[in-house]
Amino acid sequence: MFLVVFLVGLNIIKLWLARFIPLLGDEAYYNIWSRKPALSYVDHPPMVAWLHGKANWLFGQSEFGIRIMAIALILVATWLIYQIAKECYGKKTATYAAVIFNLIPTFLAGGLFLTPETPLMICWLIGLYAMVKIIKNHQPAYWYLFGLAVGFGFLSKYQIIFLPLAVGLFLIFSKENRHWLTKKEPYLALIIALILASPVLIWNWQHGFPSLLHHGARLGSHDYLNNILTFLLLQFIMFSPPLFFFALTLLGFHFWRELRYEDKYSKLFVACGLVPLAFFFFISPITLVGGHWTSTAYLGLIILLANRWQGLAEIKPFRWRLYANAVTIILINVLFISYYAFLYPIPAEFKGQAYTINAQLPTYIKEAKVRYVFSNQMGVASLVAFYGKTEVYMPKGQWEQFDIWGQPELKPGDNILYFVFDDQNKLAQLKPLFREVTVDGHKRLFTKDSDIPIKTQVLFCRGYRGGKLP
Repeated sequence: MFLVVFLVGLNIIKLWLARFIPLLGDEAYYNIWSRKPALSYVDHPPMVAWLHGKANWLFGQSEFGIRIMAIALILVATWLIYQIAKECYGKKTATYAAVIFNLIPTFLAGGLFLTPETPLMICWLIGLYAMVKIIKNHQPAYWYLFGLAVGFGFLSKYQIIFLPLAVGLFLIFSKENRHWLTKKEPYLALIIALILASPVLIWNWQHGFPSLLHHGARLGSHDYLNNILTFLLLQFIMFSPPLFFFALTLLGFHFWRELRYEDKYSKLFVACGLVPLAFFFFISPITLVGGHWTSTAYLGLIILLANRWQGLAEIKPFRWRLYANAVTIILINVLFISYYAFLYPIPAEFKGQAYTINAQLPTYIKEAKVRYVFSNQMGVASLVAFYGKTEVYMPKGQWEQFDIWGQPELKPGDNILYFVFDDQNKLAQLKPLFREVTVDGHKRLFTKDSDIPIKTQVLFCRGYRGGKLP
């Protein structure tokens, strides 16, 4: 009953908070995908596009519909966390795990955003559930559920590859389960996963593997120390100090003990935490790792933490540690949500209209009487497309996915709106291409994503003369 009351109350708060959180540029970008069906996309596989499409179908193209979908998926993930923990350690630990999961900042505040991590997380948890059933009951049929989870996970985000690698590591270190390496079921599961992943592989083959090139291009930074410190700081904040230090202790100091001596479920969860966290830690010197990229690594560790905390709760002298950790997590959430929802510095130009100005975009674009709308930045282009309910293009070479979608052929005399982000030289570059270029003195787009509200200006470009748009 406590868990039900907790989840109902928490999700009522989430629904109330949703009105203060405009879409991120990335979210709007994924929403465009839902209107341009494909087997895959440059940045990620297609699952997030399908979910945005379903949200649009159920609720119309709206912020609220996307937030509802994100909240519903986090509830599905909560149910899976609960079921896995219950199978391993009983109902008390399952309740602890569900509560901790929902209080970790990445899953509480970050769970309001509909991004590829959400379906990836659900597929990862289904895979963990299948493995727990295999370990517990030695039922080979659950390998096929595992294969389905990995396959659908590959349709969500490429990071699902860490799950079979982690399970392989677990099987090597688990004497009781090592025999599965000689059975047909794990390999049939991988074949199932490969079949489900084939649309993404086919699309990449057809387009010259742009996803590999896109993500590979992120590597190469030489700011080694700053990148590592940023990675660790993001893990510390986004997953809360208690969970971060628990993961650090478990994987950094007690790793071999966990794999060799601890219970069979602990071995699985440790392996599933180690593989992705180790990968991102080792590449962090040469790229700026997004804090949320490691989300799946913590899912099994949350269950282990819940089991340890449940044990502490039954020992009176140690309860203060449990309460202190809980207060720390809640305080971080309160600070983060208060800042993002209520204290976020809104530019003076948006005073009194920050949460309504985006709704005026369709009328603004219609009254501009232009043939096309352009932008030089992916997030801005996507937000204008979402809120303005219009097609938005980017000049060739600005963003590969937009290049694949193509752009119109401008004809002499065409008028366009150009939403420019952080590029003061665009005005000078556009003037030779048009009869007249003027700057709109008002701000037209609001979000809490980067500096988009401050650094975006709108250029009216009338009477196209010819030439390549910058």
